[in-house]
Amino acid sequence: MDAEVLVIGGGPVGASLGLYLRRAGLRAMVVERARFPRDKPCGEGLLPAGAALLEELGVDLAAAGFPRVTGVRYRLAGGGEVRGGFRRPGFGARRLRLDALLAERAGVRCGVDARAVRVLPGSVEVETSDGVLRARALVGADGLQSRLRALMGWYRPPRAPHRHALVGHWEAPGHGVEEVVVTVLGGVEVYVAPTGRDELLGAVLGPRGTLRHPGDGVEASYRETVTRAHPELRGCALTTRVWGAGPFQTSASRVAEGRVFLAGDAAGFPDPLTGEAMAAGLAQARALAAFLARDADTAAARYRRWHRAQWRQRRVVGALALRLTGSEALGRRALAGLSRRPQALQRLVEVNDGSRRLGSVGLRDWAALVGL
Repeated sequence: MDAEVLVIGGGPVGASLGLYLRRAGLRAMVVERARFPRDKPCGEGLLPAGAALLEELGVDLAAAGFPRVTGVRYRLAGGGEVRGGFRRPGFGARRLRLDALLAERAGVRCGVDARAVRVLPGSVEVETSDGVLRARALVGADGLQSRLRALMGWYRPPRAPHRHALVGHWEAPGHGVEEVVVTVLGGVEVYVAPTGRDELLGAVLGPRGTLRHPGDGVEASYRETVTRAHPELRGCALTTRVWGAGPFQTSASRVAEGRVFLAGDAAGFPDPLTGEAMAAGLAQARALAAFLARDADTAAARYRRWHRAQWRQRRVVGALALRLTGSEALGRRALAGLSRRPQALQRLVEVNDGSRRLGSVGLRDWAALVGL
């Protein structure tokens, strides 16, 4: 065996899984077809629960210079806003830096492309650009367009509505932003978060046909939408290209069977609006490492049960966020109710973070969301 557990995908989830597996005493190998540092479209907000998991692995994001995120603010273009704070800070996690940092810690083998999978009694073989690799268990943490998910026949078409994103980074010296700001602009949402002391990430989320304006190119459309929500960025330069991403609302027909598993976006991605995907993926890595360390033969069943519970909570919060941002009337009613009962948003932010259970949100909190 080349490893007890082979992980395909060396992003934050795959690299963290490798670290958790080694902490549990298992021989793990993490491979990645890209080379670091590499950039990719992402919301780049790491919620407090995710930051705590990295801290558990000895990764101090504050010491590494990643900017703090202290809460999330929802705004309507015509006026009105509400803020939910975090009990402990999250971070703006620039993927160009975060992925490279974690990959180095996990000893990720870069430039290795998975091409075929054979499931054998008691082991798994993977044909790669670097030869055949054998392991007792295989995990795909290879993202939204997961190769392993496709090789296993576990692909499912994205669910409607088919939403996409345009993502870029802005030069904003001394911006002072310490929160995620989500602005609803009638059909799309503009998501802005700090990714450096002098840099902001800006993402435009919505149905594909709403992201590009008639007669304009992708970058011009993106610039116009972001600066409509944030006029203070009109004189700022883009520091990266404008990336496209989507469609979202992806899932897999199964997340584990036998000795093959999926984690992170490969296992399912509801919608980036809630910003919890990285934290959720890190929680999956921690849970899966514990199941594999306990008993590889029963790990698939344990992980499926655990993942169903997490997925149910993610889907409920994601559907709620899309419902409220998709209607200006509902959004205004929700903002009015949450302004009167700010603790309701606080609780929902903590549910989304993973630090609070959905069942802990009371009837008065739900009533505030509908403006009562």
